[in-house]
Amino acid sequence: MSIKEIAKRAGVSVATVSHVINKTRYVSPELTERVMEAIRESGSHIRERHKKAVRSNTVLCLVENLEYSFYTEMIKGIKKQAAREEFEIAVLHAWDRALVREFIRVKKPAGVIAVPDRNSDEFYKLKELNVPTVWVGAVKTMGTGNIILDHYENAYTAAYHLLKSGHDRVCFIREPGKGAVQQLQLEGFQDAMQKYGIPSDSRIIAEVDENGKLDKKTIEALLLHAERPTAIVSADTKATMQLYKLFVSNGIQCPEDISLVSLQDFELSDMLSPALTTIAFDPLEAGELSFAKLMAKLEDDEEGPEDTKLTCKLNIRSSTRSIGRGPLGEKAENPEVLELSAADKERIKSGTYTAAISFHYSGMAWSRLHEKGIRDVFDELGIRVLVVTDAHFDPELQVKQHESIVALGPDVLISIPTDEKRTAHSYRQVVNSGSKLVLIGNTPDGFERKDYASCISVNEMENGQIAGRILGEQLTEQKKRNIGLLVHGAPFFATKQRDTAVEQVLFEEFPGLHIAAIERFVEKNKAYDVCMDMIRRYPEIEGLYVSWEGPALEALRALKDLNRTDISVVTADLDYEIAANMAMGGPVKGLSAQRPYEQGRATALAAANALLGKEIPSFIGVTPYRITSENLLAGWQDVLHERPSPEIVAGITALQSRESVAEENKIRQPDSH
Repeated sequence: MSIKEIAKRAGVSVATVSHVINKTRYVSPELTERVMEAIRESGSHIRERHKKAVRSNTVLCLVENLEYSFYTEMIKGIKKQAAREEFEIAVLHAWDRALVREFIRVKKPAGVIAVPDRNSDEFYKLKELNVPTVWVGAVKTMGTGNIILDHYENAYTAAYHLLKSGHDRVCFIREPGKGAVQQLQLEGFQDAMQKYGIPSDSRIIAEVDENGKLDKKTIEALLLHAERPTAIVSADTKATMQLYKLFVSNGIQCPEDISLVSLQDFELSDMLSPALTTIAFDPLEAGELSFAKLMAKLEDDEEGPEDTKLTCKLNIRSSTRSIGRGPLGEKAENPEVLELSAADKERIKSGTYTAAISFHYSGMAWSRLHEKGIRDVFDELGIRVLVVTDAHFDPELQVKQHESIVALGPDVLISIPTDEKRTAHSYRQVVNSGSKLVLIGNTPDGFERKDYASCISVNEMENGQIAGRILGEQLTEQKKRNIGLLVHGAPFFATKQRDTAVEQVLFEEFPGLHIAAIERFVEKNKAYDVCMDMIRRYPEIEGLYVSWEGPALEALRALKDLNRTDISVVTADLDYEIAANMAMGGPVKGLSAQRPYEQGRATALAAANALLGKEIPSFIGVTPYRITSENLLAGWQDVLHERPSPEIVAGITALQSRESVAEENKIRQPDSH
């Protein structure tokens, strides 16, 4: 049966059938199933036709390296697909050329799936087998209708993922040998570095010996040198396992000190400590696709099957972390560097220091907890807070408040700007008056490192990644696809970094999802109108990300007025209304929470260090907290430092009960297929 006949049987276009078979474009699960069902229904006709022609229902699988786990798993995929088509699979080691030719002469297999070793090009020199053959490998030399493992993309994606996660010193560990795979991986890694503006440096390329071992000099450069990498991409499994041992023996924390990504996924990847992040090909998918390709060749369709590039899959586990970046591009440092000695505390207490706090807006849990964290430290150190102001997100009001603060003459001002540009001159007046300046989340326009003591924030890169993954997982689980992003339109450093990270995660880790629209708001209360307009113009949206909880509440009002409470919502920052919506089973499905109390304490400690004249990092990033309905009660207590309200406890209990009943009913119901 031809592709055209399959398309007719499935009720779709020829192009759709081609995209399903070759995986060249996204096709909805419903259409994919219709095409696959049509192919399965036509299978008996194809089998009968070819059984008569070749008098065999055997497919020969030639494998050059049966010790490599990827190939053994791939054979399982081939056998699974072959069983559906009532074909038998014979597996032979490809090195015995005479045995291969004798098997083909005697058994006359219907076709061959040839799998060269990733570390050898010799197998490709095998002469024409005179049997329909699908090649599975890295190079494209054997006609068409083959499965190409894109090792260039494999290494490129791994490196680019780390670079976009804030790493700027990334090392690549090569496999031994100079085969096609090694060369493609090296080119992919180097191109990613070049695209990100990092010049080529031979010191960031390390090669293991034939036993997968790193020499002493390389180990010292990777792990013990002052300029050691912040992340490593390993193409060799043995080298990866060696690194785990070296991390332990050298007191290196993974991923806090060094992140690790492997280009191979293996059985123990998710059982290691920490679980290993991988970007690798799916062997079962490779096996099933290669058999489907062979069936297409046997069909002898007039259009002929095209090559299919098997794309790699990114499995984010706990061996990698994001490095937050400050307004000047600097690496986020841990708040632990701000801790004061007993002597430092006594020096502060013996002074008569004063402070002022200037918020962009308050009234939310975020600002309340920041203030509490600041006051708790200041009370301990004897620093008196003169005034706390709320600008209500009005830059002009904040400028006037700063004029009053200058008149009070505090020793230090802690503040978050409402607008980088419109308030910059008022911050300059504060600094010129002699007050130390500690910033929260962002810096005024034109300010340099010498103008402020430090900037304290959450790790916004990680903050956005958490939110993006919650939304991606939620839509994937619900078999939905279309996403809307409602992001902050002002040039606000912190939220811009967070919003960009959300988009990056959805693009990299959830290729089946589609960002239907990105709309921006500047003022918080305008989020209602922007959301209303976006959903009207893009009614297909099924999931929505909003930059933080304030505008998210406005968006929830818009969704309610549009009667679109079916749209899943994910945001950042924890507040009572957001938590209550989640607890009651509303549209909010999760969020990435800052730790405002811990951030407040870090801000106060930065101020104390500045008052002592100590040099401290220009940017401090606090780790965010992932919250869904599953851990809302524990998360509430950890983030907000108080017991959740009885309403939220009751809501979560009822929600979990409903979910438990639904799961039990699902288990009891027989499979409808």
